[in-house]
Amino acid sequence: MKNIITFLAAFVALGLVAYWALYVFGKIEGVTLSGHGVTAMVIGLFFTLVIGFGLMALLFFSNKHGHDEQVHHLYRHDDDTDKEQ
Repeated sequence: MKNIITFLAAFVALGLVAYWALYVFGKIEGVTLSGHGVTAMVIGLFFTLVIGFGLMALLFFSNKHGHDEQVHHLYRHDDDTDKEQ
């Protein structure tokens, strides 16, 4: 039940932000984007999302396969060695 409420709250927040963004962009007067500007904006947004999703996928992949634990144990081992000396 908690997950459903969290999902609905996030969905409502996303909807409110989208509505606000469209409202603000609709109220801007005297500023226009050419076709090249729209194309650049879409390409920039696309690559930003690809990089964001890719980095998050790498984060989950690394965590799932235990690479994070290997580094954690490596640093823990170094700390234990320093204490012995």
